[in-house]
Amino acid sequence: MGRAKIQSFRQQFSFEERCQESQEIIFNYPDRVPVVVERYSKTDLPEMEKRKFLVPRDMSVGQFIYILSGRLHLSPGKALFVFVKDTLPQTS
Repeated sequence: MGRAKIQSFRQQFSFEERCQESQEIIFNYPDRVPVVVERYSKTDLPEMEKRKFLVPRDMSVGQFIYILSGRLHLSPGKALFVFVKDTLPQTS
């Protein structure tokens, strides 16, 4: 049995809806960045309980990856890659 395909955040919400929500979040939490995290469909990583995060502006990508790894209960040797608009950002 295959898993049901889960719609991406972009498929679930229109650009206007995403823009409005992010503007409200930025207004209410100016020191935070709204981030949507989605699992690549062809990976063996477990599903995440939540996919929207409010990340402190001064947090590095490396620190965020460390937090995500902990939430996913990944073993220390398991690699986790984060892409931003199909680009692998610097982790420091």
